[in-house]
Amino acid sequence: MKRAALLPRIIFPLALVLTAGGYSASFAGEPLAVPSAGVIPDVSGATDKPDPARTYKVVFDVRSLADSANQVSPALTGIGSLINTYRKYGVPADHIEATAVFHGPTIVLVTNDETYRNRTGGKANPNTALLRELAAAGVKLVVCGVSARSQNYQASDLLPLAHLNLSATVTFVDLQLRGFVKVER
Repeated sequence: MKRAALLPRIIFPLALVLTAGGYSASFAGEPLAVPSAGVIPDVSGATDKPDPARTYKVVFDVRSLADSANQVSPALTGIGSLINTYRKYGVPADHIEATAVFHGPTIVLVTNDETYRNRTGGKANPNTALLRELAAAGVKLVVCGVSARSQNYQASDLLPLAHLNLSATVTFVDLQLRGFVKVER
């Protein structure tokens, strides 16, 4: 039998086995979209799993800070884990639309090192590397303009990858009207 004829006979059954086992050919061997975050652990017998045919639209309401100013926010790690989990199950990057909204006390998470030190007493902003990974994975980082103004933040206090919007409420309403699901972190 010629190699060309043998190849489809091997690849097709292998693809079926990998797909049935919950593995995605598009994810196999690829690095995580958000390397610092990991994935949501598998649960034996779980029935609700990401569907590669769907487009996922998620707006994250970032509400939590780390216990220490020198630790990465668990909210950001959770966002990255969700993105990685979608990718693990074969959801293409262009089928994931995500926005993280920072308001109230969480604005400090997206500030430059000098502002972070002045506001928290911590060292450099420990969230910067993870925020870069999230942005590189396609997550839009949005800061509530109303909260920023009331807390005396200037645009120059923010990391360049974060953008000021009018208000968190306007952003949430607008995105939910466009089919986004709000997830609190």
